[in-house]
Amino acid sequence: MTFIRHSSGLHAFVSRGANTGTLLFPHRHGDGQFVVSPTRFEKDYERVPKESELLAWLERGYSLRMSNPEAGITGPSLIAPANIYRPIVP
Repeated sequence: MTFIRHSSGLHAFVSRGANTGTLLFPHRHGDGQFVVSPTRFEKDYERVPKESELLAWLERGYSLRMSNPEAGITGPSLIAPANIYRPIVP
């Protein structure tokens, strides 16, 4: 299995269903940007151009759209910040 490296180190795991335990990473949309949102509604979406900016949005309580195309999870799920693992910074 090949893993895509993500510069932010952000990841989550599928919590239920057939793909339970599969890693999820920030989903880059067709326009090259990431999506964060305080709700599940598209009207509340904020587009984030750089992966390095995502942590700041998570710290403000925004959820992040995440997927893993290499594992067959192409539809981005909205993941709450409490369920997203952040890199350990020494």
